[in-house]
Amino acid sequence: ILEIGAGYGRVGYVCLRALPEATYCVIDVPPALWMSQRYLCSLFPREAVFRFRHFDSFEDVRSEFEASRIRFLTPNQIELLPDASFDVCLNISSMHEMTREQIMTYFRHIGRLSRGYFYTKQFWQSLVAVNGFIRAEEYPIPSSWKILYFRQHPFQSLFFEALYQIS
Repeated sequence: ILEIGAGYGRVGYVCLRALPEATYCVIDVPPALWMSQRYLCSLFPREAVFRFRHFDSFEDVRSEFEASRIRFLTPNQIELLPDASFDVCLNISSMHEMTREQIMTYFRHIGRLSRGYFYTKQFWQSLVAVNGFIRAEEYPIPSSWKILYFRQHPFQSLFFEALYQIS
């Protein structure tokens, strides 16, 4: 599982507890990455963890990364990950804070990295001008992705949620 913008790690906690065979990778900006790394490492002290660090080549860290159940990376390191590395990618409530260029970049990487699914939950219309108040229908979903569902979130009416099968 890859989560882009994991915040402090609440979804990671659920995934790691519910799916004992799963690995979980966080990609986030440094302040949030530090929080999720601290939170998840404290809750799963016996798990192998790939802690954030600088590296120039995935091959330099491949064995440690693949041996770790929990992994932490910054956004620029997404470029270094090999294709089809994850079954599921998800982003909850942070793409609507990004520029359209950042959103396009993440969608390109999600399509490259996921060998299965992408789940997202965002505001129907962003609250920030930095992306021109992007609306749900403006996210750059590739035409090859199959929409499994696209709906209003059942509890938070200002949000939509969607699940795509990536092909």
